[in-house]
Amino acid sequence: AAEAAAAAEAAAAQVRLRLDHYEYTHRGGSGHGPKENQDAYFVLRVDEANWAYGVLDGHGGEHGRVASMAASAAMQEHLRAHFWRLRSEPEAVMSEVFEAAHAAIWEAIKAMPDVFERDGMLVMEVEEEDWPLGYDAVDGGSTASVAAIVDGRTLVYAAVGDSAGILAQPGGGEAKVEELVAEHAPVRLDEWVARLHSTGIEVVYDHPDMFEGEDQLLRVFDRDATGAWRLSEEALRRADEMGCGFKTERGDRSAVLMTPEEGRFSQMMLNVTRSLGDFYHGQYGVTWRPEVVTRDLAEELGPGGRAVLCVASDGVWDLWTFEEAMADLLDGSALPAAQPARRKLVMDFMENSRNKGYDAFGDSADNLTGIVVYIET
Repeated sequence: AAEAAAAAEAAAAQVRLRLDHYEYTHRGGSGHGPKENQDAYFVLRVDEANWAYGVLDGHGGEHGRVASMAASAAMQEHLRAHFWRLRSEPEAVMSEVFEAAHAAIWEAIKAMPDVFERDGMLVMEVEEEDWPLGYDAVDGGSTASVAAIVDGRTLVYAAVGDSAGILAQPGGGEAKVEELVAEHAPVRLDEWVARLHSTGIEVVYDHPDMFEGEDQLLRVFDRDATGAWRLSEEALRRADEMGCGFKTERGDRSAVLMTPEEGRFSQMMLNVTRSLGDFYHGQYGVTWRPEVVTRDLAEELGPGGRAVLCVASDGVWDLWTFEEAMADLLDGSALPAAQPARRKLVMDFMENSRNKGYDAFGDSADNLTGIVVYIET
């Protein structure tokens, strides 16, 4: 029995992942509207067994694309230099990658015309009637999701914001579909308790009359009889009454973080609790630090195993349930690698996503970017 177990362990150690990836990006809508594509992505090949895939979704007016592109470049540079350390220090390396991206966004936005640094914040001049200081904090940041395959065995995944990495494995009946890191949405109670609740920031449901008075601010969280924080049932009930929409096909409510009205700079809104950039929000608990997970995929899949990893921006994920999306993509796992039929299946899914967004939102539909990786052993 001991010999058989040792033989099985040795066989498992020889299993290596074979990877086949496809990427897609689009500004959204018809493609002819005025909206800029603020998404960025990268595919980094170290060698045949070591890869990294990243998707970033920039936001913040004129600085969104600046942020995502600067972050993408910094991430690739740090990963190239330190990829080997992912074997022993995956969380530390990914944290360094995201910190470097955060710093790169600062420098990129600071280099923009009319932007300057004042008292530790990036600002730009405004009319005093718009803000009494005569200058105001600039916006601009990016979500980021990065997946690395290390030595043809291990998946290291890190994320901030509401881009997401979904892993799916075919099963005898229903496929196994999992979100590797839960999106950092404003309604995450753990994020509110851990960092946000004591900073003065507000987390409220987004609805048409939210700026019509204090009684229209529907605060997502309240305290129970013991003083513990919880999702407010009353706020959710009123959100239904006031027409608060759903952000996603999965039924996630639309909510935002708002800096204090009496804050040093004008009030700003953000719809994630973790982000690269967004420096003013960073003073109120929003962090660039990623959540990191590590999985031995080769061991999980075993000989002859298959899986699909899709890393995509919310312009893709908001339009589907994860199960719907991955069911379409899993059909490609039975097709030969690097063949036109598999590429067509992925492109058809992405174009279906774009058309679905266009039907719902016209040319105001969100940018959409995705990388689909077929994994076989």
